[in-house]
Amino acid sequence: MVTAVLEIWIPIFIFLFGLAIGSFLNVCIYRIPLPDVSVHSPRRSFCPACNETISVYDNIPVLSYLILRGKCRHCIAPISTLYPLVELATAGLFLVMYYRFGLTLEFLLALIFVAVLVPIFVIDAQHYIIPNVLIATGLILGIVIICAIAYQRGDVWYLLIRLIGAVAGGFALWLVAVIGSAVLRKKAMGGGDIKLMALIGLFLGAWPELAMVIGFSAFSGAVVGTGLIIFGIKDRQSPIPYGPFLAGAAVIVLLWGDSLWRLYLQSVGWN
Repeated sequence: MVTAVLEIWIPIFIFLFGLAIGSFLNVCIYRIPLPDVSVHSPRRSFCPACNETISVYDNIPVLSYLILRGKCRHCIAPISTLYPLVELATAGLFLVMYYRFGLTLEFLLALIFVAVLVPIFVIDAQHYIIPNVLIATGLILGIVIICAIAYQRGDVWYLLIRLIGAVAGGFALWLVAVIGSAVLRKKAMGGGDIKLMALIGLFLGAWPELAMVIGFSAFSGAVVGTGLIIFGIKDRQSPIPYGPFLAGAAVIVLLWGDSLWRLYLQSVGWN
């Protein structure tokens, strides 16, 4: 009986927790790129249009957006649909991670990874930057949880392979950036992308995870970039942020990397 109740309520709690974290990530997404505010100051959320402080009952994830019909209570300015989308995406990813990893330290590591990747995805898409504070936060928290997992397992190699992954990830993308810049005769990739790849290597490990992330991100970036050019949204000289593609590929590899790699090996007759 108790087990049945927990099976129902734990996913609900995790989804609601994901909504709350998504709401905080919205604060990070809006404030971190701005020079005159911080995540912690001002302490209360405010409307970007009229600067009025948002009441607690107007700051309930998703629900408040629906009740207010997507408009500020004070100035009736439209509220971006990005806010509920980030909250729902974070909650959905948290729930998927729970079903993938269960209530384990690996689950906690996955939540931290997702909570860092979501704002990186949006901020880079909007502003073409990957803030160092997000990379540093992910690296610090990631190393702490990875050390805890290695200790729990009694497996030092688990820690070493992820440290190797961080170094290899950063170096691999740095090398791609150098070669790309030489071939294209212009800056091919930003330093933020290289740092992000180091972060991804820490959370996922080195081989074959990094190869899959680079492959998936390059393919999806090429497809999306070509589509944007074809439909006239971008031209050939327009910059296209690479961070969102790296982040999306990292989540795919985190969830299904083992299965996809086995499928690939089978397809080429190596397994």
